[in-house]
Formats: sequence, C-alpha cells, structure tokens
Amino acid sequence: MLEARWLGRRDFAEVLALQLATREAVIAGGTPILFLVEHPPVLTLGRRASPEDILWSDEQLAAARMTVVEAPRGGQVTLHAPGQLVAYPVLAIVRKIREHIVRLGETARALMAELGVVGCEFRMEHPGVWLGDRKLGSIGVHLSRGVTVQGLALNLDVDPALFGALISCGLRGVEVTSARAVGAAAISVEAAARRYAALFAASAGHSLRWGS
Repeated sequence: MLEARWLGRRDFAEVLALQLATREAVIAGGTPILFLVEHPPVLTLGRRASPEDILWSDEQLAAARMTVVEAPRGGQVTLHAPGQLVAYPVLAIVRKIREHIVRLGETARALMAELGVVGCEFRMEHPGVWLGDRKLGSIGVHLSRGVTVQGLALNLDVDPALFGALISCGLRGVEVTSARAVGAAAISVEAAARRYAALFAASAGHSLRWGS
C-alpha cells in the first residue's frame, strides 16, 4: 500500500521536515507516503552545490521572492517554482536506489507522453527527464536506513525567467524548459500530481490510496 498526499503550494523547508518525520514513521513500520507538492520559488542546494551556480544577486533573488535553502539530496543547485510538480516518495527501497531513480524518471516520461510530448526520455547520466538537449525535470534523492526522501521536480509550466537564476544541476549550456513550452497539453499541477501518483504506484506494484 502506498498513500499519496497532495499538499498544494507549500514551503520547501516545511515539506522537507514532513518527509524526515515520515521517514522515521516508515522505518518504524508505518505506511509509505508519496507527497506531491508545488513550491514557491526556491533554489535548493544539494551536497555538491557550488555558490557559483547561483547566477542572480541577492537583490534579484529578493525581487523574485526566491529563497535559497540546503537539501539533503545529492546533486547541485535545483530550482523549485510554481508550475512545477514535485514528487517526494518516502518509502523503503533498501539498496535499490538505481531502480527507484529510474522509476521516478520513467513515470515522469510516461506522464509527458500522455500530455502529448513525443520523444521524452529518462537519462541516468544526469538524472532527469530530457527532450533532446532540453531538460524538463530533475531527480535527486537521499537514502537513510533503506528509506528514501526527496525525489522528482518536473517542469509543467514554470515562468521561464526563473531558470536564469541558476546553472541547473551544474549543467552549463543546457536549456531547462517546461512541458508547455515543448507542446504539452495544459494541465494543473494537482491534476498532474494525481496522474503521476497513479502511474508511479502501478509501476512499483503498490495499491494506491489518497490521504489528507
């Protein structure tokens, strides 16, 4: 059984604290939970993040109401913003971290196909969802005692100006864009979250229920 929860628009730090508390509950035998959320503008810094990858000044960040916070995941600097679906599965994967990352990405690729984006693919080399040389989604996870937190950020319809704030995931010269910009059908973040949850659960062999 996998429980999915749509959180709406919530601050990154608040949802991270929720994931970490949930991980303790899952380790103790509780039900795994897939949190689905949309964040206000924030740059999250993974363990390999470089300050040089933040391109905006403090004044520009403040003008966009964009915060900068540390994240426990691997990787470098990632943008979260309105118009982006963020999926955080908190579940036991033991040591099957590659399988988990592939499932996160392949589920996003399947969702993009349903929205009419032909040719998307998941790539492990730079974990995420790609359409040619354009990146639509990023993946970064953290594993402790066999239970994962963090997950996928998939750009559905993000203000393109916000991508100028950073070098995403340390990939200089790579265009980061949104599904809508490459021809995807319009969809709300909540509707995309509900479909993603169904696809993810089916791929993992879990029955799905929705919680509050």
